[in-house]
Amino acid sequence: MRYRVVQLSGLLALSLLAIAGTKLWSQKDKPVDVPILMYHRIGDTYDSPWWVTLKDFETQLASLQEQGYHSILPSHLVAHQRWGWPLPRKPIIITFDDGYLNVLENAEPLLKKYGFKAVCFLITGMVSESPETRKSWEGTPLLSWPEVRAMQKRGTVQFGGHSRTHPNLRAMADPYGEISGCYRDLKNKGGFTPEGFCYPSGQFKPETLACVKRAKFTMAVTCEDGMARLAPGARLFELPRVTVMGGWHRFHIEAKAGVAPGFSVEVSKEGQPLSVVPRLRSGKGTASFQAGWLPPIQVSSIPVLLKWDIPEVERNGTPILELWDMFHVVLMFRESLGR
Repeated sequence: MRYRVVQLSGLLALSLLAIAGTKLWSQKDKPVDVPILMYHRIGDTYDSPWWVTLKDFETQLASLQEQGYHSILPSHLVAHQRWGWPLPRKPIIITFDDGYLNVLENAEPLLKKYGFKAVCFLITGMVSESPETRKSWEGTPLLSWPEVRAMQKRGTVQFGGHSRTHPNLRAMADPYGEISGCYRDLKNKGGFTPEGFCYPSGQFKPETLACVKRAKFTMAVTCEDGMARLAPGARLFELPRVTVMGGWHRFHIEAKAGVAPGFSVEVSKEGQPLSVVPRLRSGKGTASFQAGWLPPIQVSSIPVLLKWDIPEVERNGTPILELWDMFHVVLMFRESLGR
């Protein structure tokens, strides 16, 4: 089922809200956890934590689909918080920072393939007037306004604000011009109402929040790792996100036979250290057992021993090891442990 926020005005809006009344507000009062994923670049570069490879991105989208997540947009989140607008059972928001061309070339086709929508936060002063005059940010090509408008019209990727020039808003004496100018660019050059705001590098202070509200943005996301929770009193202008790290994800797995009781695996990885949550589950043809989650661990070049207390009778088949993001949302790695 698709959910769409319809802007109503005057007596019609008041009448519909009065009819919905108690039902909507009762839904609003129930806490809802919404993972907001933070991506930057999608492409086959392996030496940066800000690049998620095409293969990994597709694996993550397939995992989210398998888990039953349904993407929503920031405007849906705001409507739920304010008026109790209904959300799908497992809502998720997928975000991209900065506005890179690879969101168009690499992310959009995969999002469409798996039935997800996303929001891309633009540095509006760096969005060029045409593809021929394209600009770059930190060495990576950015989108142009014609591309932004076309993507917005297709609907798979919508857009929000990420300031005009990506300054440290926390250090600015008066960031209002930077933030309001970003809002005007999205309205005037993009032709749409923005889907929220994202603080550059996650930097803000109380005065920054006031400027974002004054500029008419309705919500904002940070770079703080965490699960956004919608409940009475939720801070819509300080919403945390789940950081999806790229870089090297070459894991080395070795099942440790003869370590009794239970099932033991030694895990290490190359490149960027990563915080993950291990899970052992039944594979095809394996006797069923409860999903075995362990506490979060830091995986690096130093091997870590993982151990599950699973009875011998339940591990005669092919169990599967999974390494998840610390909020149990994004699958980073999966491998069958044949014995």
